[in-house]
Amino acid sequence: MRRWLAFGFAFTFSAAFALADDAAQILKSTQDTYRSLKNYDFEGTTTSETKVGASISKTETSFVVAYKEPNEFRLEYDYPSAGKWERVSDGKTLWNHRSITKESKESPVTDDDVRMLEGSPVAVFSQIGEDAVKSSLVGSEAVQIGGQSFDCFVVQFERQNQTASGTAQTLPVKLWIDKTRHLVLRQVSGSAAHNSGSSTENTRTVMFTRVEVNQVPDDLFHFKK
Repeated sequence: MRRWLAFGFAFTFSAAFALADDAAQILKSTQDTYRSLKNYDFEGTTTSETKVGASISKTETSFVVAYKEPNEFRLEYDYPSAGKWERVSDGKTLWNHRSITKESKESPVTDDDVRMLEGSPVAVFSQIGEDAVKSSLVGSEAVQIGGQSFDCFVVQFERQNQTASGTAQTLPVKLWIDKTRHLVLRQVSGSAAHNSGSSTENTRTVMFTRVEVNQVPDDLFHFKK
């Protein structure tokens, strides 16, 4: 009996390590995919949800992040109360436009302008294999985009050097990663706090509604007035 218990424990322990290795490799492959992209067009929404006891509040921002080497790009953020912000470069000229004030500005594009992409919802995936610790493969699930179904790995991990703020605890990050293309189709992250009998949970869900690579039309990088 003890031998079977020991064998079962060893099997479970080794299986857990295998899943961790699989998760780490999936994240590494995903990171490599994003680092090698020459052009892409991603669209989606970021939903922020706050739960305080039984009360729930939500806000949703839509975005477009597109890029073509070496310096053509489109960044769009549509905020619930601040309207749409657009930054578009055709490689020579940068257009900045804000819908709520109808402000528009043109200027020569610079390397610093291209770095605006580093703050996009997509940029984090190019270093996801380096930032993740305690990763695990927690399942497999299909994600629907544009009427198509994509079979995805579901990987969970913690961010390296993440810190708690006060009573808040950072929750593990979950990614839904397309098994074929190693592109992220969904991301969920957040934090939770428990204090004096009350609880607060903040979650941030990034859902991609368009994921295209190596097939980006040129007119995407021209500002339409």
